[in-house]
Amino acid sequence: MYRVATIVAVLLMFSGEVFSQQQQQQRAYDADYSRPQTFGFGFALSLNRYAGDLQDGSNFPGAETPWNLGFGAHALWRFAEAGDFATLHLLGRFSYAPVSSSFDGSSETGVNYVFDYEDNLMHIVGALQLQLFPEYDLRPYGYAGFGVLLFDPTLTGNDRFFSALEQRREEASSTLTLPLGVGFTWTLSSRLDFYAEFMKTLTFTDALDTWVAEDNDNYNKVNFGLTFYLGDRSRTVQQPEAPVVVTPLDSDGDGLSDEDEINIYNTDPFNPDTDGDGLTDYEEVKIYGTDPLNPDTDGDGLSDGDEVKIYGTDPLNPDTDGDGLSDGDEVNIYRTDPLNPDTDGDGLSDGDEVNIYRTDPLNPDTDGDGVDDGKEVRDGTDPLVADVLAVEEGGNIVLEGITFETNSAIITRDSEPTLNMAYNTLRTNPQLRVEVQGHTDDVGSDIANQRLSESRANSVRDWLIQRGIDESRMTARGYGKTSPLVPNDSAENRAKNRRIQFRIL
Repeated sequence: MYRVATIVAVLLMFSGEVFSQQQQQQRAYDADYSRPQTFGFGFALSLNRYAGDLQDGSNFPGAETPWNLGFGAHALWRFAEAGDFATLHLLGRFSYAPVSSSFDGSSETGVNYVFDYEDNLMHIVGALQLQLFPEYDLRPYGYAGFGVLLFDPTLTGNDRFFSALEQRREEASSTLTLPLGVGFTWTLSSRLDFYAEFMKTLTFTDALDTWVAEDNDNYNKVNFGLTFYLGDRSRTVQQPEAPVVVTPLDSDGDGLSDEDEINIYNTDPFNPDTDGDGLTDYEEVKIYGTDPLNPDTDGDGLSDGDEVKIYGTDPLNPDTDGDGLSDGDEVNIYRTDPLNPDTDGDGLSDGDEVNIYRTDPLNPDTDGDGVDDGKEVRDGTDPLVADVLAVEEGGNIVLEGITFETNSAIITRDSEPTLNMAYNTLRTNPQLRVEVQGHTDDVGSDIANQRLSESRANSVRDWLIQRGIDESRMTARGYGKTSPLVPNDSAENRAKNRRIQFRIL
């Protein structure tokens, strides 16, 4: 206890000197605190030393009781204040504190006590902290509280020691504690404090080391740590008392005085929404900048109130998303999103789809050919005509409409629309590679059908090469009658089996 009193005296003298120096330098923050935030948490390293029966003293003179390194975590909350002099805090703490002691009393004349004591103390503390001079960066403090200490001592030694221990042994694993501490904290930054303190922990048991004597065991701790504070570092500025202001008359309660409505805005002082657009006159004048006498300030076909409260559009801009269609047309005519310039996500703005390409702004593939309208426009195909083939990776595409002269590989003129679709598909998908397949029905010999299917596949491949498709992107192969789509049991089914198809590679 003498050591504790000495440390308290030194800290108070040091903090008083700093207090005096800061007064001389006029560093005081008047009515503000150096640490305005109320809640903080942090971590600390500690030096821990056992103070009980198994230490240097009357029982074991010369026993070695070293300082051991530990650690802990804590939380701090300021809940009350005493003007500029002090603040009160609730302190919660958890710490790990290893302690030890050893003694070797062997001599030439006989064997005395020999022991080694170790323990890993787990300490949970709740305390009340008093912090002085809260407006200064250096703040001394002291605290007291209650805690729970968990312990599990380990003892080794000679027979004589254990023989003596058996006469006075007491075992336990936990105890209530009375933690007392003094220290100082120093403001490092807007959110960070450094602190150093001495802590004395008194216990309500003499079983900390299992050796029972006259006094209860305890231990000492020196903590060095950091506290991180939550919240904004804002100092309260005392505002002068506002003079009594006479509120102007506002008959309709819209936030505009009757005088301003009559003399400035020409609105009806007895009607909070003069133009009936769903916004009060005050909201139109002071918030949105719209005309309180015109229900549709930007003339887009939507009332100012609907634009603000329903559609989220700009009541001062007739085309909020800038797609070329007015907000009113998008909502009332085309059903497109007035906040999204490309409602269907096809790469064309809603305005371009309606005004230029005549495509459906709600359908990304107007002609249903498997290619988005935007890609068709960029590739030069018609987004209103199904002039490309729908491509699926690893799939087959039957080129319906490609016909040949009887028992020949000569392509008929009727095949050109389908061939153009195949050409457009390969042209607009430069990464696409295909196998051009020829198939026949079961009429004729296998050899004749095989040759005919190969010739027809090569005819289609050659047609595409002549129009500029790279030959390395296409292979041709005949399958004869080996892969029918449907059974060859009718003239209609045989016509289906006589076909050209792409296999996507």
